[in-house]
Amino acid sequence: MVKLIASDLDDTLLNRDGRISRENKEVIREAVARGITFTLVTGRMFQSALPYALELGLDQELPIICYNGALIKRVSGETLYESFLAPELAQAVIEFGRERGWTVNAYYNDELYVAAIDQWVEYYASGASVDIKVAGDLVKFISEGPKRLAKILIPGPREESLDRVRALQDLLGSQAEVACSKPEYIEITSANTNKGRALKWLVDFFGIKPAEVMAIGDGTNDVSMLQVAGIAVAVGNAAPQAKEAAGYVTSPSWEHGVAKAITELVLAPTN
Repeated sequence: MVKLIASDLDDTLLNRDGRISRENKEVIREAVARGITFTLVTGRMFQSALPYALELGLDQELPIICYNGALIKRVSGETLYESFLAPELAQAVIEFGRERGWTVNAYYNDELYVAAIDQWVEYYASGASVDIKVAGDLVKFISEGPKRLAKILIPGPREESLDRVRALQDLLGSQAEVACSKPEYIEITSANTNKGRALKWLVDFFGIKPAEVMAIGDGTNDVSMLQVAGIAVAVGNAAPQAKEAAGYVTSPSWEHGVAKAITELVLAPTN
């Protein structure tokens, strides 16, 4: 029996307009009404994910997973778990990107900091509905404190992502996690920080078993989460790696894939 449903946001629960469809809302609320816990597992900032949790009417005490697992907070805002990039490692990544002319997003204290605003910063901030803070020299900004970042995101042309990922993996080795939440977004978090590890934390927190969890995702950053869950679902528009990790492929996000999967795999068997 499924006791916890964990869903990614972008390109999974959200449609092409960045909204939760009426169909998805209704099915999620039905699952919650039956005593099943529904939560969000996203690469987004807490401030960017919170409006969706509130829109779904999720309980204030419910933990949601943000920054690919670097932060777990209750809807109320209480922090339960956090993992940061070491300042010197974050500085190395930012300097590496700066030397190559890459746009670099840094996340400190649940705020987005950049060296300067360009088209990629505007593209990201618009989709995430967050404000932008211009720090100028990001390396200097982080070194003052020093500041611990939840995540670094490097947005850019999707055709360049694979080469950028390889270069970052060569730079970082096992010191950090490098994953793509979208083809144009490369995300860097501290070592062993990913959605799968965070979901395991949540399983222990709730005192349930991985077999009692359904996870739904689309990106390569969702693979670790899908590998943890007893029922692993990829939406129809998911990356090949996510589909390979899933035991079930549902409809695309814009065709209410989350609602379909929950109905067929969780609600229908109990009717």
